[in-house]
Amino acid sequence: MGSVTKWNYDESVNKIKSIIYSWKSLTEDMMRELKLARKMLNNQGARADLTSDQKIRSWSKYCEDIGSSRGIINRWIKNWDNLNLKNHISNNSEENEWYTPPEIIEKARIVMESIDLDPASSSVANRFIKAKQYFTKDDDGLLKEWHGNIWLNPPYSRKLITEFSNCLLAQKQNFSQAIVLVNNATETNWLQSLINESQCICLLKGRIKYLDESEFQVNAPLQGQTILYFGSNINEFINEFSEIGICLIQKKKEENIIQKIG
Repeated sequence: MGSVTKWNYDESVNKIKSIIYSWKSLTEDMMRELKLARKMLNNQGARADLTSDQKIRSWSKYCEDIGSSRGIINRWIKNWDNLNLKNHISNNSEENEWYTPPEIIEKARIVMESIDLDPASSSVANRFIKAKQYFTKDDDGLLKEWHGNIWLNPPYSRKLITEFSNCLLAQKQNFSQAIVLVNNATETNWLQSLINESQCICLLKGRIKYLDESEFQVNAPLQGQTILYFGSNINEFINEFSEIGICLIQKKKEENIIQKIG
């Protein structure tokens, strides 16, 4: 937190300005500074109760002061994040901080009427989810009892996503409803098991642009996503999520048939 509180606009501009045009100089430290600047300006805007347009203009001015434009800098950050994401996937990284856009959370809230528990969360993530209770990495939600209406965007490392998927299925008798957001890795055992036990799924159009902790949409996985629903409020799920994808309902579980809802 010390580096955040001591952040200085002019120092940040001068730190980047002299080498902004050299791609070789766009190191991890540079990207960290650019992301920090964007975060701090957004936070300042929030404290000053600025509108979204005013926050964007503040970030645009910073980008102009360092000798570039908001569009170029945003693309650089996005490209850097995508490069790191590729490394993350190939190396099965344990870095799992991906924050779901609020419009998807709101649809989940409408379907279930509330989000009582997020078992794979953090204090930052819960600013978006607003679950009544959440478990962090330190709490280890895999060892807790899940209850009420569940929102789950599990960690994307192979080991953890399998463990959280298995935990959800093992605790079905403990909770009322659940909505799960995962990559559409249909070849995996964990997703096959989730689909088989769910009442309805949504195959999302395009790829979700996840948020960073400053609420900027900067991260997009290399594959599409699927949302699964566990519960009895199927019609409401279809009404909400058919706006952003194709919804399929589990018609006859004993025959394992999935029928498209048109």
